[in-house]
Amino acid sequence: MSWVHLPNINYKIIFNFLILTFSFFASLFVFGQDSIDLLIKKHEIPESKLSIILEDNESGKRLIDINSNRSRSPGSVTKLFTAFAAIDLLGSQYQWKTEAYIDQKDNGKDSIDYLLIRGGGDPSFSINDLESFILKIRATGIREIRNGIHLDQSFFKQRKKSTGSFDQSPLRPYNTMHSSLIVNSNKLDLSFRFNSKTKEVVITPSFLPKGVSIQNNLSIGSGDCKDFRSQVNFKERLEGKTIMILINGFYPGQCPNFDHDLAITETEHYFYGAFKKIWMDSGGTINGHYKRRKKSKMNALIAHMDSEELNSILRLTLKESDNLASRNIFLSFAEKTNQTKLRNTRKAVYKSMKNNDVQWHNRNFIENGSGLSRKTRLKPESVMGLLKKIDQETKFLEIKSMLPVSGIDGTLKNIYRSETLRGQMKLKTGTLNGVRCLAGFITSKTGKKYRFVFMHNNYEEYEYDLRSFTTDLLNLIVTDQY
Repeated sequence: MSWVHLPNINYKIIFNFLILTFSFFASLFVFGQDSIDLLIKKHEIPESKLSIILEDNESGKRLIDINSNRSRSPGSVTKLFTAFAAIDLLGSQYQWKTEAYIDQKDNGKDSIDYLLIRGGGDPSFSINDLESFILKIRATGIREIRNGIHLDQSFFKQRKKSTGSFDQSPLRPYNTMHSSLIVNSNKLDLSFRFNSKTKEVVITPSFLPKGVSIQNNLSIGSGDCKDFRSQVNFKERLEGKTIMILINGFYPGQCPNFDHDLAITETEHYFYGAFKKIWMDSGGTINGHYKRRKKSKMNALIAHMDSEELNSILRLTLKESDNLASRNIFLSFAEKTNQTKLRNTRKAVYKSMKNNDVQWHNRNFIENGSGLSRKTRLKPESVMGLLKKIDQETKFLEIKSMLPVSGIDGTLKNIYRSETLRGQMKLKTGTLNGVRCLAGFITSKTGKKYRFVFMHNNYEEYEYDLRSFTTDLLNLIVTDQY
């Protein structure tokens, strides 16, 4: 009998080969992707309109990856880049200055020819700040201003381009344009009270500058408070030296009271009116009006106000998605970089990203720092790269605490309030017509920590429920079921 000699089999080599083969094919699929694909199909969301990235904080492992390199309109997620660059370029203790000057020949006099106020770009200058500022000026002994105030708006060199045409709502506060000198964001906070007996609506402003009047043309209509915005409209009209706010339409008869804010477009007019009212209330007298004029060497500084530190203002900017604050912060980079043109300010932001090893793409474009723009485009990979740096660098770590918390505060206060999602997410929102974005940090119920980017762009009319899809997606992540 002859024996057939079989070759020796090295089972260790075969085993290693199988492991490598399995690892190769496993690497072609991102863990958790299948469940997300099923969710997308369930809600009938066109995948081409979505970009989603989920990463494990500790390992950096990518758990979900959908269209991560497709440029998207980010909405107010842009503010994350503005905040990051602000800490990098300005420093967290940075402050803006507002200064008051008089003509040198009026030094020591209680009656002066004019007062010059130079704005330093403070985005948070409030009515209370203006009151304190005026008290400082009055403390120098000045009682009378004979020929009005001069406003120096030269801190920002970039020209203004109104965003009122963005959505045909120029009086909405989010459309307020950047300004070197602005108080209270030009806002009028209005309280509407319906008297069911007299069938009249009483409108009360919390603060009304001189030279601003409200004309109530409201009739009483049907509906309740949710119908207010669709039934009541506002217009602004300049009549001589008075701005008239015309309030027209039908006030909902089933709405006992309603609070609404708007922002007038004439920044200098609002500032002068606010100044005049508070100055006169303090016992001072003022004549004349206002005009624009730069500070000269003939002017003497008599008082100044410092803003809150940058970190405090960034908290407001990110929590409440304040467009004016983010624009003013963005343009303030020019002071540090000595670049007065807007495109150079953008370059300073891009350079900040690259210097900090944020994954930046040449196709990224940030128009004004706020995200209220159809031109701004960002790749989801860049957003994730920024989140990594915020998560890993001590210098930027505080940005995490500035983000809205799901179901608790800021722009997330009234959403994701379920027992599962409430308090589990710190996310910056981004919302425009056709744009819904989220970016930030998620902690699951088991304590796992994730970085998350969600970007949806669809400018066509669609029937699917995006909010329901997003809620289901976040529930999967928070409960570790992705």
